[in-house]
Amino acid sequence: MRRIQDPVDFFDMVGQTDWHRAMQRTLIHWMGVHDSHRLLDVGCAAGWFAMQVSPRCQWVTGLDISPEMVRRAELNAQDYRLDNVSFVVGDARDIPLPAASFDWVTCIDVFHLLDDPARALAEMLRVCRPGGQVIVLNPTRQMNPWAAQAYCDRHRLVDFDRDSFLSWATAAARRPALDLESLQRMALACGGRVESSMLLTDGLAVVSRVVHQQTEVYLPHAAASRVVDTSCSHICTKNV
Repeated sequence: MRRIQDPVDFFDMVGQTDWHRAMQRTLIHWMGVHDSHRLLDVGCAAGWFAMQVSPRCQWVTGLDISPEMVRRAELNAQDYRLDNVSFVVGDARDIPLPAASFDWVTCIDVFHLLDDPARALAEMLRVCRPGGQVIVLNPTRQMNPWAAQAYCDRHRLVDFDRDSFLSWATAAARRPALDLESLQRMALACGGRVESSMLLTDGLAVVSRVVHQQTEVYLPHAAASRVVDTSCSHICTKNV
């Protein structure tokens, strides 16, 4: 396995892998972002999701606790000459941005790693306008190194694509999985609710749509009472 010592370099490369880019595209399709929308990506790392979604948004802000990561994200955005993306240093548990500032708040593969995810979710709902949506992507209980090996074999992931996917699985296995029931309890406690969820990467990851409790949401790709199961190359629905 190839070892990348610098975490900034590592996450910069992960954001450019085929499997991660496919997951980003599937997520953007499922969300239904509009070009009048403003989006905040919490835990943006080197900014690759923020940059991928930016053509569909009015404005995208990436937030990361690491100043080094934010600087890398800024350099990446400059390389692509993007003029509707910005990055700020900040803690997900105390987001340094005004309330009701964004139509979308995303948190991709970071939420389950936070020391106080409940507080972070409350903050994400705070900066999300009424009628907006918080999107949280986490590994499921099925994610572990053995399942990841099988996934890599099925999808023929090689080199750094394979190594990074296995690293994701190893990191996930070291933390308790955050299931949908736990996320729903957390959301209800801070004035939100889980509207719908979608399985990704053959069930090894799940993305959930969290809204304010009084919000009615139009779901263009799946009914709120269903879970969508996709391997990033197709979408099908199944009843919960």
